[in-house]
Amino acid sequence: MSFFDSEKLQAAQKTNLEVLEQVNGKVLKGLEQLSRLQIAALRSASEEHFENARKLLTVRDPQSFTSVFSAFANPAHQAERLLEFNRQVYDLFSSTQADIAKLGERQVAQNAQQVQELVEEIAKNAPAGSESAVAVLKTAVETASNVYESAQKTAKQAAEIAENGIAAAASAAGQATRDATKAAGAARK
Repeated sequence: MSFFDSEKLQAAQKTNLEVLEQVNGKVLKGLEQLSRLQIAALRSASEEHFENARKLLTVRDPQSFTSVFSAFANPAHQAERLLEFNRQVYDLFSSTQADIAKLGERQVAQNAQQVQELVEEIAKNAPAGSESAVAVLKTAVETASNVYESAQKTAKQAAEIAENGIAAAASAAGQATRDATKAAGAARK
């Protein structure tokens, strides 16, 4: 008598390999998007620096130099660009993580189903008098499943709290940048 069906085991291994391949694809896609984002930010910064250098070359008097240089070295503008770049990176990481988490949740659900089927198979084929051992095994599987579900809910709540905190910090930083930009603009007048 065998509790393990080799065809089911092979199918499970194939499924696990497919999930691993999907996770790999999600990670690589995220890395590609991050690379594109970094290159776009670098291109934009380079273009802006060259444009500012061209403007500096046209300066003929100290007042024009001060005006052009202050626009070139605008910390509020730099902070806004950095804030936007960081927001885009965070969004990318967050969506990639969510995609991978969904794949993981599906796989865990499939594995739990397979464990449940195995326990049922063991219960059907268990010798007489082993009912208490089978009951303990079923209880252990149910307890493990409940612990996993509880941990999963806690992790989701922690992720939501962290995401809300990051969003609030980004919003506050954006507002501070806008306020600094307005104050700098008012000081120039």
